[in-house]
Amino acid sequence: MPCPIQLASKLSGLSQHVIRIWERRYSALSPSRTCTNRRMYCDEAVKRLKLLKILTENGHRIGGVARLSTEELEQLAQGTVPVARPVPAIPADPATPVPADDFVTQPQPSDPGHYVEAAIAAAKRYDSEGLRRALLQARLQFGQRGMLHQVLCPLIVQIGSNWQHGELRAGHEHIATAVIRELLLTPVPGSQLPAHAPELVVATPAGEFHELGALIVAASARDLGWYVTYLGPNLPVEEIAACALARHAKAVALSVVYPENCPVIVEKLRRMRELLPPSVRFIVGGRASDGYRASLPDENIQWVNCLHGLDEALCKNQR
Repeated sequence: MPCPIQLASKLSGLSQHVIRIWERRYSALSPSRTCTNRRMYCDEAVKRLKLLKILTENGHRIGGVARLSTEELEQLAQGTVPVARPVPAIPADPATPVPADDFVTQPQPSDPGHYVEAAIAAAKRYDSEGLRRALLQARLQFGQRGMLHQVLCPLIVQIGSNWQHGELRAGHEHIATAVIRELLLTPVPGSQLPAHAPELVVATPAGEFHELGALIVAASARDLGWYVTYLGPNLPVEEIAACALARHAKAVALSVVYPENCPVIVEKLRRMRELLPPSVRFIVGGRASDGYRASLPDENIQWVNCLHGLDEALCKNQR
């Protein structure tokens, strides 16, 4: 039964922006139209979208596969994605490395916690390639948004907890951060932005060195159709505002993790709001954001305390 683009997006794991661009620019599919000109997608169209998503995430250029028949896409996907077989447990002992051939591109359905455990084990072995492979497998199985929500955020929380309890060395935490940073800064293969995408500037204020939260904001926004300018951690609010004004950004997002309830950070957030025109949305999130929200109740700031809240704020501000 034909479905609208919102449902096709949900079923395929592709954003509506990507679907429209693949249709218009690459003629990947031709949905039917209602009398009010709404796109409607049949079961085969959704199937094509799923196949195209798999192929582009595995390195195929959308321009090279968009006009293939559904049967050809299936054959190509079967050649790209090996037949699923159980994923071996990744040992934590550095003396027993996992052979490269024992990893598969698309594992059988499993709990997202498997990937969190695999990533932690790889970090303990200082195995950056194993950690990267585990996260890419998770993205292939759950999609970009599923990987962010179900694997990456729990992984970051687990890394922080293990480090605080002495279960991870500083080197383990650093190698995990480096791989996660690389993954989040790299756009998903095949993803496309609309020609007039709204722009979001992402950073952390001076004194805030934890950037993983900001990187997740950047990756989420990019996946939802924003053009992202990522400035990184520990930057004076005057520099962040200058970038936003120069880029004519629609919104600015800051991540605050540590310290909590710091009067200096309160003043920086207030100053950030003063420097931005009222028309520029100001989003603040991160583990410490709730405490600052209580200190700045009357400021024109959008507060988010979870990834779902971030998604809602980003979608709302696109309008």
